[in-house]
Amino acid sequence: MNNSPQNNLDSDTLVHMDNFTQPARSWNRTAVLAAMFCIPFFCPPMTLIGVGTGALALRSLRNHPDTKGGWLAWSAISFGVVATILATWLFWISGLRTIVLGPTVALAPLFACDTQGMKQEWAGPASALTQEQLATFTSQVQSRYGTFVSAQVSQNRPTPLEQSWKRSMVVIPITITFSSGLVEADLGLERFNEKTGKSTMVWRSLRFVDATRGDLLFPDGEPAPPALEPLMPPTLSKPKSSASPLTNVSPTRFTLFTTSLVA
Repeated sequence: MNNSPQNNLDSDTLVHMDNFTQPARSWNRTAVLAAMFCIPFFCPPMTLIGVGTGALALRSLRNHPDTKGGWLAWSAISFGVVATILATWLFWISGLRTIVLGPTVALAPLFACDTQGMKQEWAGPASALTQEQLATFTSQVQSRYGTFVSAQVSQNRPTPLEQSWKRSMVVIPITITFSSGLVEADLGLERFNEKTGKSTMVWRSLRFVDATRGDLLFPDGEPAPPALEPLMPPTLSKPKSSASPLTNVSPTRFTLFTTSLVA
């Protein structure tokens, strides 16, 4: 009877000591890594990796219950999905669409005489043209080159990278495929409004580069796209000659020198 309280006291003390000596749970490294991938939320590839890493972290937490970080993994997955969708949409409307789809989105409504499409893709005088005015210009182009097929960014005239940082209007050199062949042209792309600074990413002007029959400009009343400076080929410096000192010695002096050595 007297030993019962002592036994209970000892058992409680042991339980308390076991809880006190139990090691703290460490953070799951995969969960922490998933959260780190979501820090650059403006970069969709990184946030997408964060989503995948968060899913791997949940699996790792099930296999290693002695680690913690479940809320980090779920936060990385939730935040990564939202950030990826939002950032992709922002990049798409701010110019990614133009880069991905290429110049075809600019020329397709022009050659189809689609006034609604012109209002969506173009700005300035080109967006206010009527269907008859568009037909007049496209007929002039088709009389030269035939039926419009497609367009792509030119591989013969690369765009200088410094354009995008210095000008609101940049030039996109393109190659247009007609039924009669290929024609080089320049598209004027307005990146942002100079007055408001707001991103616009709309087409403003077009120039068909034709040294034989003359350039064609579109539309009337809009300045032509800035002329691209021709790319200069890199100059290769001549290697310095590594001639030995004996190279500049005249034959007579060299003969006297060898004779003195023999003597």
